[in-house]
Amino acid sequence: MDPAQLERYSRHLLLPEIDFAGQQQLMNSSVLIVGAGGLGSPAAMYLAASGIGHLVLADHDHVDLGNLQRQLLHSTADIGRPKTESGRDRLLAINPEVRVETIAVRLDRETMTKKAAEVSVVLDATDNFETRFALNLACIAAGKPLVLGAAARLQGQLTVFDHRRDDSPCLTCLYPDEEDADTPDCVAGGV
Repeated sequence: MDPAQLERYSRHLLLPEIDFAGQQQLMNSSVLIVGAGGLGSPAAMYLAASGIGHLVLADHDHVDLGNLQRQLLHSTADIGRPKTESGRDRLLAINPEVRVETIAVRLDRETMTKKAAEVSVVLDATDNFETRFALNLACIAAGKPLVLGAAARLQGQLTVFDHRRDDSPCLTCLYPDEEDADTPDCVAGGV
């Protein structure tokens, strides 16, 4: 690490659970973040700040005023911009050493599986179960861990499915019938 990196990550380096080897591992890792909204925003910001080497930010939406009370990746000046562009700019302002790749279209299953195979871990920060189930299948196919974050109204959920193990449960183990999992999105139900 160069002197700037030693200073930037100094608090991590002091932790015996991370130290130099762990920080290097973070710098060599990559995360696909699907959803640059209320959950994806702070997650992406902390991942960039911690030194994750490559972030792939996927979101097909644009910033609007109704996003700003919870989507910290974006500002009033970003209204109308694609969330991926706004997000990339903010992440690079936090840590210019992080490589930020953006995908500003809705991911299809083929692209999800391809991108899941290219990263260390996938973060599902979406607000609909159709995409969640598709990401679950993509991570199973790619053998990658899936971190699922969800928020609806005043409730939240965080689940990790480790698809590197053959006996790992998956989203369909939790919700065998996809219709049982359906809840209103943030626009219809509030958050």
